[in-house]
Amino acid sequence: MKRLNNILSNSHLNTIIPIYLTQNIKPQYIRERLITPDNDFIDLDWINKDLVDSPIVVLFHGTEGNSKSHYAKRIMFYLEEIGWRGVVPHFRGCSEELNTQPRFYHAGDFDDMIWVLEQIKKISNREIFAVGVSLGGNALLKFLGETPSQTLITAAMAISVPFDLDETVRILDQGFNKHVYVKTFLQTLLPKMKDYAKQFENIEIADHKIDTLDEFNSTYICQIYGFKDSKDYYQQTSCRGFLKDITTPTLILQAENDPMITVNSWPNKSDLSPSTRFVGTKTGGHAGFINLTSNYKEAILKMPKFMLQYFNQYTKDYPIHTEEVDQLELNFMGDE
Repeated sequence: MKRLNNILSNSHLNTIIPIYLTQNIKPQYIRERLITPDNDFIDLDWINKDLVDSPIVVLFHGTEGNSKSHYAKRIMFYLEEIGWRGVVPHFRGCSEELNTQPRFYHAGDFDDMIWVLEQIKKISNREIFAVGVSLGGNALLKFLGETPSQTLITAAMAISVPFDLDETVRILDQGFNKHVYVKTFLQTLLPKMKDYAKQFENIEIADHKIDTLDEFNSTYICQIYGFKDSKDYYQQTSCRGFLKDITTPTLILQAENDPMITVNSWPNKSDLSPSTRFVGTKTGGHAGFINLTSNYKEAILKMPKFMLQYFNQYTKDYPIHTEEVDQLELNFMGDE
């Protein structure tokens, strides 16, 4: 038990261990390719695709994530078990195949997100719930704040969100974070940019070594999307300033020991709209949120179960009362 407590209190262990705990979790995905209006493609990986009378959970992944990311596998595995539909849309460049247009993705780009949700809405008469993790969470919250009258999503949940991108990138580009997390991001981001440059004349490869996330954003994200510089990119796309305008029921889940996102960057109560619930836990790392148990399946399902219990109150089949949600929240935090 002492060892488990050490795992939960260690920010990096709580972030990394779920990767290993989910190695044997293999949701039975069905891939669907959607052709976009600009003649490109977005790949969707579905769980329980044919259960047409079930609610749908749409998961928007983080930087260089995909349907194989540990949090995606955990959530989709649980949806598969309980009989809900789940789908992971891949941001362009993240489904293991180079896209056909000179577009990528960034922390504030939700145009593809809207289009994907519109396509899903066409095939469902049930509730559609959206989950965004890390970068995907920032984009989701920005979308909800910028389009408060949206009718595509019944309720939303955002996990381990970088509310202040300038601060988050600064923290990421230091010490252990730089040598582990940023290095991992760049191992796939930089080769993708080289491939894009070979295919599209308007993308130029840097003539200097890039070993920080800020340098990558300055060199490529700003180049592709026309931001003046990385500061302009962070200022325009950080979601914190849009939270007060959210009208969709939304739950935000953050951990105090997230190694990438400082508590100082968390929104204040005055930043949040009445439709937004903020749950801050002492442990959880970055998108970790594992349970204190030696049973690995119980450990990895802590966060997905909490997510589904929150969404339940907005379905026609599984109504629960708000006070029950409050108790679930206390139970979730009590496991730390």
